[in-house]
Amino acid sequence: MFRRIAAVSAIAVGLLAISATSTMAHTLNVTVRATCGCTYDITVSGTTDIRASVTVAYSFDVTENSIVYHVSGTVNTNADDNGNFSETVPGIQLPNGCKDTVSFSNGSATLTFNGTTENPVGVTLPDTLYCSMTPPPPGKPLEIGPSSMEGHLLIRPGDWINGGYSFVFVSGSHAATTVTVSSTLTLPFRCADGTTGEFVINLGTHAYDVPANNKTWQPTGDANSVLSWAGSGMAPAGCGAGNVMDNSKGAIWDATISQNPDTGSLLNWRFKYRDPNAKGKGNVNCLDTSDPRRSKADVCGASWSETVKDP
Repeated sequence: MFRRIAAVSAIAVGLLAISATSTMAHTLNVTVRATCGCTYDITVSGTTDIRASVTVAYSFDVTENSIVYHVSGTVNTNADDNGNFSETVPGIQLPNGCKDTVSFSNGSATLTFNGTTENPVGVTLPDTLYCSMTPPPPGKPLEIGPSSMEGHLLIRPGDWINGGYSFVFVSGSHAATTVTVSSTLTLPFRCADGTTGEFVINLGTHAYDVPANNKTWQPTGDANSVLSWAGSGMAPAGCGAGNVMDNSKGAIWDATISQNPDTGSLLNWRFKYRDPNAKGKGNVNCLDTSDPRRSKADVCGASWSETVKDP
């Protein structure tokens, strides 16, 4: 846990924005900005009662190398004669090393003034930081979703979340090439207290050699094959330890795609995801070939999304 009681000045930079209007017509805006220097700045602003003493409590998760670090803190300030407040605290240390890919998730904040605490506000999550010496892969971006092929899921902390995709050339007249795909799977959720957030599963970078004039789905068209899964990861405790994350909006697949050599030919794409535990099939990693459950169609045989042509 990471806590800092606020002090001080104004500065600008940015990744994470949180905003909401309470039922009492007070407002709270929180912005967290971070760099690969492994520090973050937090700015709080909004409106409340005139000359009120204001405390903003905030928290969010930072993930690096599959390790989740929980960050929390408070900012103390005062509203002016019009009820407005604004405070920035710069240069707070992040708990991770910031040597690799760093993602932010599960942010929330509460406004307390004159001893009254209002409901938590929702969070707009930040972009991922790429802090290693290796830059993000080149290529064309593609996003599919949100798609809810799996229906309404109740995701528990520690559930294995599996993601995969397949592609096929639109035209049967293309040169031999290697298609490289770097992708992530994003799952939005809602907590029992109304707080919302999302978490990201990194599906990694994979290269596929495609022969000339090939018109079959790559790496496989079989949704039950282990080859159809690109990556997996465990769900975080987005709603707190032991609490369920309500996922009714499905998942979003984001990818960066390149061809070498570039054939100039377009591709059709589709993706899938699976939380076997949320389906009552046990907590199964669908890439673990040592687990006999993964070969069962009702455990890891997820449905494909709609097909989308790359731009």
